[in-house]
Amino acid sequence: MTLSALLLTLALGGPTLNVTVAAPPGLSFSALAPSTVSVVVGDREQVAALRGVPDPTAPEAYTRLLPARLTLPADARGPATVRLRLFLCDKARGLCTVQEQVRRVTLTPGRTLTVAFTPTQHRWRP
Repeated sequence: MTLSALLLTLALGGPTLNVTVAAPPGLSFSALAPSTVSVVVGDREQVAALRGVPDPTAPEAYTRLLPARLTLPADARGPATVRLRLFLCDKARGLCTVQEQVRRVTLTPGRTLTVAFTPTQHRWRP
């Protein structure tokens, strides 16, 4: 990295990643097994637990997950892998499952990037 690139990176600060999750109707998120988002840049990984809005009818569940904001180190740049691990529950059937989704993104120092995930509805088996 050249001196000017290093100075620019330090001046701008690290990239910020906003992660949002939109759940289809009928799905909730387990509050007992935390859903997580992880970002891998090079050989470094940053993991954050996702928080949610408690379901008033089921204290062990979240009705939705709150957006997560991850501020990465100043030298985090270039290709990155964003991995989401969700603990989903089907309210009607009372069944839960784990779902993982992965996105490849490009990080730029000083920039905010929003990554949106939507859990997929699939066949639930007892």
